[in-house]
Amino acid sequence: MEAPARWRADVERAGREVVADLGAGDGRFVYESARADPSRLYVAIDPDAEALKEYAFRAARKPARGGVENAVFVVAAVEDLPPELSGLAALARVNFPWGSLLRGLLEPRTETLRALARLLAPGGRFELLLAYDPSHDRGAFAGPPLPAATEAYARETLAPAYAAAGLAVDQIRRLTQDEALEVPSTWGRRLLHARPREVVLVTGTLS
Repeated sequence: MEAPARWRADVERAGREVVADLGAGDGRFVYESARADPSRLYVAIDPDAEALKEYAFRAARKPARGGVENAVFVVAAVEDLPPELSGLAALARVNFPWGSLLRGLLEPRTETLRALARLLAPGGRFELLLAYDPSHDRGAFAGPPLPAATEAYARETLAPAYAAAGLAVDQIRRLTQDEALEVPSTWGRRLLHARPREVVLVTGTLS
């Protein structure tokens, strides 16, 4: 991200809460959320510029044609987040992560958790939607299979590891299919319509 001069200062001066969607995929969550909630600034972060292109284009159109002025699209990997975003988000979302981001959250890897923590303002919150079943998904990306994303695994393994990275987990629960489908995520809906799977919500606060 090559931010315009004083971009961060302008965001802070406007006083809007910032919601960051890490691993945003095509950016649909950010676009739909920005349309529904003009009071907050939504930031889509993904390393794939091509994936973000369609919804970034939609957001840039005139309001009468569906454009929104409170959505920002950032091309960046979790390992190399722009300094302009550090400590800016009141809320960081990760919706149905896959690939290296999922691996970093599920193994879990310290560098991934610290990157997530760096996005958050003091007292900021995080919300993760995890869905991975090694019996069906093990061939989906390179590397050894990951542990299943279950409530038990999140409580026993993720919560203490996240706490060590400054992310205090305060809720872990399984979502119903209807709850999971309410999230405006193109990738999430592809996963959920392909076959029934457990979706676990993990939320907490930067400690």
